[in-house]
Amino acid sequence: MNKIITITIITIILNYGLFAQEVIPRGYYSTLGNNNFELSKITEVENIIIDNTFHIKNYLGTPLLLDNWSKAEVLFNDGKYYNIPNVNYDALDDTFLVYLKHYKPEYNQFASEDFPLITLTDNSLIAISLINEQDTARFVQVSPERFVQKPKTKFFEYFAVEPKEALVLKSIYKKIEKNHMKDMPYSNSLEDYQFLTLNTYYIKNKNKFFVSVHLNKKSVIKAIGDSAAEKKLKKYIKTNHLKMTKPKDVQKLLTYYFDELSR
Repeated sequence: MNKIITITIITIILNYGLFAQEVIPRGYYSTLGNNNFELSKITEVENIIIDNTFHIKNYLGTPLLLDNWSKAEVLFNDGKYYNIPNVNYDALDDTFLVYLKHYKPEYNQFASEDFPLITLTDNSLIAISLINEQDTARFVQVSPERFVQKPKTKFFEYFAVEPKEALVLKSIYKKIEKNHMKDMPYSNSLEDYQFLTLNTYYIKNKNKFFVSVHLNKKSVIKAIGDSAAEKKLKKYIKTNHLKMTKPKDVQKLLTYYFDELSR
């Protein structure tokens, strides 16, 4: 059964411990073409470069979120946690890829040594944390029914610190467009196409639905939708030196609102 996590239990996400599994269970991964429709259209063995990074010839940038493959800690819908190396988020297709850096024959039904990629299946994946040297990006799958406006993705980065509930979500997606820099004077760019990154933030409003928002004080307070609490929210922002351009500070404001002001 497809267990899309409900927003009320995001508080339990990614508390990894000693019981994390090392092997991806069969049925939790698939071939690239089964899930990564846009990526598979432009990805052939002869025009991809896969090493520490992932690039496609004649495309500027990468369809993936991170510059390098990352260690991942994953919660599947069997309720178990798994440590998986060399994972990245395909922001073109809203899925997670695994690079089989040390190719294993058991994956030969889904990948090959020339094309050592598999994708984690959406209906088995609840939450995932991509861990690298600089930072950790945490993602959760959220039902579209929890949003006022239909989101472009099903996976969202979140900014809560456990055990607090995630009240701010970030949708990250990429699209392909012509590389106009190629025709600019003195440009060193030779690629015909490029990947453009687009982000949308969502916050939980007073009715406990997620609504899209710009990260600034006016937009955040308006999106919460509680005029009676407006003065106290502004005072809390000022007293605690919060910056509404920072998702973690918006998370702090919303935590205060739902703990102290929400009726």
